[in-house]
This record gives sequence, C-alpha cells and structure tokens, in this order.
Amino acid sequence: MTAPATAGPGVSDPPGWYCFSVQPRLAEWDGVAWTGTDHAAMAGPILPGPPTAFAFVGQPWFRWMLIGQVLCILPAILSGSTGSAWWSCISIVGYVAFMGGAVLLVGRFLELDQLEGRRALTWIGIASGVVAFGAGFGTEVLSNSRFGLSTTLWLTGPIEEGGKLLVPFLLLAFGAPRFKVPRVGLYLVLVCAATVGVIEGVEYEVRPAFPWAHLEMALVRPSAELLHVFVTGFAAAIIWLAAWRRKRAVTVAGAVAFLIAVGIHSLHDGIITLFHVDPRPFNSTLAQTVHDAIDKGVPEAAYALVVAALLYLLARHATRELTAPGDIATCPPPWRPQIKSWGHIRPVTRVPAVTTWSPYVSYAPAEPAAAYGSPAQYVAPAYGVPAPRPVPSIAVPVTSPLSSLSAIVDRPVTPTLGLAISPPIPPPIPPPGWYPMGGDPLFQGWWNGAAWSRTSHWNGLRWVPT
Repeated sequence: MTAPATAGPGVSDPPGWYCFSVQPRLAEWDGVAWTGTDHAAMAGPILPGPPTAFAFVGQPWFRWMLIGQVLCILPAILSGSTGSAWWSCISIVGYVAFMGGAVLLVGRFLELDQLEGRRALTWIGIASGVVAFGAGFGTEVLSNSRFGLSTTLWLTGPIEEGGKLLVPFLLLAFGAPRFKVPRVGLYLVLVCAATVGVIEGVEYEVRPAFPWAHLEMALVRPSAELLHVFVTGFAAAIIWLAAWRRKRAVTVAGAVAFLIAVGIHSLHDGIITLFHVDPRPFNSTLAQTVHDAIDKGVPEAAYALVVAALLYLLARHATRELTAPGDIATCPPPWRPQIKSWGHIRPVTRVPAVTTWSPYVSYAPAEPAAAYGSPAQYVAPAYGVPAPRPVPSIAVPVTSPLSSLSAIVDRPVTPTLGLAISPPIPPPIPPPGWYPMGGDPLFQGWWNGAAWSRTSHWNGLRWVPT
C-alpha cells in the first residue's frame, strides 16, 4: 500500500478532492495548496453561516491590537507631560502588539501557528523587515535629495513594496523547498511587513518637535501602519500560490499582484500632491496642545482605520485561497477559498452546475468531517448522471465500473461491489481523489488517476487508515 503524501509544513490534509463551499463543487488539494482545478459534485456540504455581529471583540487579534493602541498612547502622554521625546521610544512595545494582532487577523484561519520551525521563520521575517526598512529609508533619502519630496512620495510604492518582498522573494527563488510553500512565504512577508510597520511607527511617534504632537502620532500611526501588512500580504499570497502552481518564482499573476500593491501604496502616499498640498511637514500642522492632539489625531485615526478596513478586504481576497480543507468547516464564508486560477497551468473549465455532468464524485476524508457533511450524506459515484438532478437510490451490485477502469488504465484493479448506475457509454478515467469502496460510503479508497492505493474508513469520530 502506498504511503500517503506528506502534507507539508503546518498542513494536515492529505491530497484529494474537497468541498470548498456550499456550492456543489469539489476542488483539488495537493497536500499543500489548492491546484486551481475543480469540478461539479452531487451536492454541497452544510457549512456555518457568517458570525454574529461584534464577534470579533472576542478574537485574540482584536485584543492584541487594542492593547497595542493603548501602549502606544501611554508613552506619548508621558512625552507630552514631561517634554521628553524619549518616553515615546517605549511605544515600540505597543507597536509590536498592534502589528502582531494585524498578522493574527490576516492569518487567523490559515494555521500559521502550526508551521514547522515557526520561531526560525519569525526571526527571518524580522530580519527581512529590518533590511527592508533600512533599504527603503536610504533609497527615499537619496530620492528626496535628488528629485524632491513630491516625487519621492509617488516612488514609495516600488521602493517600500520591493523592499518588503526582497528577502522573502530571494528565499522563494533560491532558498530551500520549505520557502516555496505558500503559507510559509505569506507568514515571512507578514512578519517582515509588520516589522517595517513597527519601526516606522516608532520613528514617526518619536520625531515631532512639539511635546503633544507625540500623542497625535500615537493616535494615527498604528492604524496607518496596517497598510504594510495588508497590501504586501495581498501580493505575497498571490505570488507564492502562483509560484507553487507554476513551479517557478516569477509568474504573470505574481507580477500583476506586485504592481497592484505598488500602485496602491504610491497612490496612498502621493495623492495629496494631486490637490496641490505641500507634502513637506511643517510644525504648524502638528498638535501643540493636548486638545489640539485629540482634535487632529482622532479624525486622522478614523480615516486611517477606514483605509485599513478596505485594504484588509483586499488582503482577505487573496489569502482566503490558502485556507486548507480542514479549516473550511470552522471559518466564515468570506474566508472560504474561491479556487482562483492564479498561476494555474492546466485549463480550467467552469461550466455552470446546471449543465455540468459529474461522472465521478469523490469525497476526501479529513478532519473535521463537518466540512463535507455527515457520513450519511456521502454519495457513491454516479456515472453519466447530471450533477444537479436527483439520482434514484438504486443499489446495483456490479463490478463493471471498476473493471472498465482497469481496462482503460491497463492496470489490475481488484473488483469490488459498489453503488453505481450502469453508464450508457464507457466512463472516462476519474480524476485523482477519494471514492466510496465496496458500496459503503464509510470506506474510502484513494484513486491516484491510474490505480487504487490506500484506503481508510470512518470510525465514528475520524477517518483512519485500513
């Protein structure tokens, strides 16, 4: 019996075809990521709906961001009260907590905490962020001295986005195979971007000349730094997923995602120049009293939060494609993958379910089983029957489907009894996946596209090998 393929860092779902939404469709999971191939199924699973309002309040990411915001404000108040900017240096603790919450927010359904060697990956991400900030800061200083601040603001996109992706992308192209895993690459980039946000936020909070201007920056900068995590995380998810599918670092989908991130960042920083606003910082624009700090800082923080919320939706659009099959039963609908074709090599056929024929329907055993419905909902393959139409429950003890498969692939297959409907024409070769064996949906066999290998059965709690 062939041993199951390794699932990769932090991924426990074996290769197979899985239901990825309430729609009657199955998608192929190669053990690490979705391949981009899907086909119709007999029925969709029963999955939970959206969470209740304000459910996010109890999430760890929200608590960390709330604590981080408070820990950014307290040192600023000390700086305003004492007149010493050095107190604002302590805000680094708040920025670390706040940006850590942002990483948890983006990866809360991606099992990033289960990645192998996560501690080492974290330090690599932090080092990448330090390099990114140093390279970006130096480049922007040179650009400012040569071209002026207005031009530099429009160049922040390629400078900063390129800096944040520099080291992780080099690891993708030339590093060990582990760095090619999409969720590993995403985690590296998220930590790198969060590190840049921490350094930049502290630098902004310490910089002002007026004591109470530190409080204004403490109110604004944490939310403003979310751009680094969300925009770069969006690009990273697409770059690594397309690279995994294409088996090469440079892909068209990845290049387009990078250009989108660059455009958003440049527009965010340079848009004020379109309204003939002088981008140079003047002391007259900064808060000089505590009332002034609140009066200016709160509206600016609200604006930064709105922008961050929109950028989060963009990041989620890409990172949801990395949600593993076993997490589909517990994540809300906006986090379930849509099986985008980024970097997909083989042609993708997406015919509406009402006209799609489903000669083979497979259900991949995995935990939790709720992702695919209860075992009683498993359906045996229905050969030559339109997927959306109800199939009569006819138990026909035949061996012809498996025998015909053996004849097609020219390999011996042990004939077994199965629930099937005799096809009017010879069935095609099914795609790789898990299929009911012996007419019992509680017993599944793995068809690799050419032969049968391992089998498993449902023991009432989980799928176990047989």
